[in-house]
Amino acid sequence: MTEHREAPVENKPALVPLCGVALGMAMFLTSWLAADAPGIGLVMLAIMLGYAAAMRFGQRFESIQILSNDPPLDERHGLIQLHALRAAYFTVLVVALIGFFWEVTRGAPGAFTLIAFVGGTTHLLATVILSRRL
Repeated sequence: MTEHREAPVENKPALVPLCGVALGMAMFLTSWLAADAPGIGLVMLAIMLGYAAAMRFGQRFESIQILSNDPPLDERHGLIQLHALRAAYFTVLVVALIGFFWEVTRGAPGAFTLIAFVGGTTHLLATVILSRRL
């Protein structure tokens, strides 16, 4: 059995920004080398560097603290995260369903069909599993 250990507190603020920088570099390289579109890759890299900088140097702001703390600092922060997650979920759901119906009207199912299927299936399974566990 392996023990789950928390990362030291002083390393936690650097973990998310480092992952953001690594992801931005991966996006840039993929866009440049695979799609021959270095301009789009630079835009994606800039977005990820901006996010990484906000997460690293914005810790004095409550909004950034809410994003970067797991578990939440208090019940209020947990509730804010829950509402933000719900808003993001419904936004992605609406976009996926609109895209799905657009694809169906064109007679060519594609990425939106897959996203709607995965999202719906995941929601259904999570509801069944969590209703038995909680």
